[in-house]
Amino acid sequence: MSVWLLVAMVFMTPRSEADSSDSIYAPVPGLFSNDAGGLTQPVSTVITWDGTSGVAINSLVGADRFYNVGVWGQYSVTANVEAGLIWNGHETTSTLNDYYVSPGAAGEVDEHATWVGGVLAGYNPNADPYNYPYYQLGMAPLTLLSSGAIATDWYNATDPSTGQTQTYFDITPQTFYSAYNYYFTKSWAHTVNYGGGISFQFFTPTSVINSSWGYEDSAGLDPYTKAADGLARANPLTTLVVAAGNSNSPTNSSNNVGGPASGYNSISVGAVGNYTVDQFTTIAVFSSRGPQDYYDPVHGLVPSVRAPVDIVAPGTSLVSAYYGGQTGGNGAQLSTTQVDTSGGANNYYSLGLAGTSFAAPIVSGGVSLLKSLSYLAGMTDNSRDTRVIKSVLMNSATKLPGWDNGQYLNTQGVTVTTQALDWSQGAGMLNLNQAYDQYTAGTMDVPGTGGGTIAKIGWDYGSLQYLAHNDYLIQSSLQKSWILDVTLTWFRNLSAPIYTDNADPTQQTLTTQDNGFANLFLQIWNADFTQLYASSQSIYNSAQELYYTLPADGSYALRVSYDGQMFGTPVDEAYGLAWNVEEVPEPGITVLLGVASLIVLGFRWKKSGLTSVRLSVFLS
Repeated sequence: MSVWLLVAMVFMTPRSEADSSDSIYAPVPGLFSNDAGGLTQPVSTVITWDGTSGVAINSLVGADRFYNVGVWGQYSVTANVEAGLIWNGHETTSTLNDYYVSPGAAGEVDEHATWVGGVLAGYNPNADPYNYPYYQLGMAPLTLLSSGAIATDWYNATDPSTGQTQTYFDITPQTFYSAYNYYFTKSWAHTVNYGGGISFQFFTPTSVINSSWGYEDSAGLDPYTKAADGLARANPLTTLVVAAGNSNSPTNSSNNVGGPASGYNSISVGAVGNYTVDQFTTIAVFSSRGPQDYYDPVHGLVPSVRAPVDIVAPGTSLVSAYYGGQTGGNGAQLSTTQVDTSGGANNYYSLGLAGTSFAAPIVSGGVSLLKSLSYLAGMTDNSRDTRVIKSVLMNSATKLPGWDNGQYLNTQGVTVTTQALDWSQGAGMLNLNQAYDQYTAGTMDVPGTGGGTIAKIGWDYGSLQYLAHNDYLIQSSLQKSWILDVTLTWFRNLSAPIYTDNADPTQQTLTTQDNGFANLFLQIWNADFTQLYASSQSIYNSAQELYYTLPADGSYALRVSYDGQMFGTPVDEAYGLAWNVEEVPEPGITVLLGVASLIVLGFRWKKSGLTSVRLSVFLS
């Protein structure tokens, strides 16, 4: 099977991949690619960057909140699974010392994987820790980074939608299953030396798997998509984060999220950015989005009903480590007469990268930071469950201009959404500053799994039986015009995949049973549950979201209900729930606060452009 490289663009206008429509009866093998965004660029666009301009993405998305308290990803394990391997010869990837090459995979070092690895966990141990350049700093620099390779080969082909040549790669059921099963089921016992006397021992499951590659599978039917979902459900302490793809275009403007992001049990990431260095307030024009088709074995294909993107992150104008050797995707693209103009130097960077391939590792880095914090703080396994992590990141996300999840007022005066999330931005843009509060302030897991009394902000790991409900009473009185934001996530019930080996790759099989899909609904009530205010009741998503402006002062409560079964036999369903209250000021003081807000925004804007950071934890 061939795949698109969700390939990054360097100083390039966006382009789209082929139409991602797919057969609902027999999934059609698509072209696999690392970054559904554009062509790998000539080495002439690669520069040595001095770090004196641009926006520090780590700071922009709030990672400094973690760094400032000494959380850099230590004790978390991050795996990057894609076509090829991350090059460990670059100055920011030299601490990478763990690889996994699937049986049958080529295991070649790849430019795209190196870009992604730099975004995930770049760290130069030889840089000045008192004035460390941000462009050398990955999201979680002290995570244990492992690189997994699944491509059997790379080649060039013409994209029929554009007529341009694109680099693709092939995988087999064996290479796919071997890598993902390895990372989902592995228990690590590993020591990493980062230089300068810094080392950490890791005794954990894999914290997060990042995958910045994709293929056409709009309805989540492909065996690879189902297998990824099945492994995610069977191993909930390992979170899968996937790039949504870059297939959006004027002629293909919806239903274009590819697999494995078209599944249900991962975090699907879209891209933000408009190709100016410091504008990350709009969805990137290439970022794949819904409404997306839904499919199950009972209802068949239901067109344009799913919201397939969970969250978005910066995905344009980015900088990362450069690899110019003629292996991996470079080997297919570069002619034999073209040479690496960096001469193999370890201090070259690609500037102007764009694609959901780079938004995904930014979110994966956020997952690593959350799980690193959970280990450092001695939190329980519930805090590291994918459903909790996903709900916390989604609930803390910033809703960008135009965010709309289809909420409307029904004839009974209840605010209702059957869409749950925004078609293109999901729950909004990654905001790790808010996620830190979401994760550590207020309620941190209600005792038991059946609801209870909660603070104004927090999260819970809960469980429900069929047709039952759990109630959460907010212990503080809330005020009119404040916004109550609540997010619920759970898994579609797919079994762990079974791989059947055969020396002939065309005879290998990967089988996952789609056992059922629960309808969990999310509601906001008054304190004694006599008045329903709002309900998120999508039957096609594995997430619900309410962003509700409170109509009056008083006490409020949340309800999570197992309202029905889309198909299959009901089973007890675990979920992650996260909530927070935005204390919107009274209209009478809005003007006064406006002046102060400008001052704060000015500071934040300046901070987002920082070019260096003090690595205080490295010095302690």
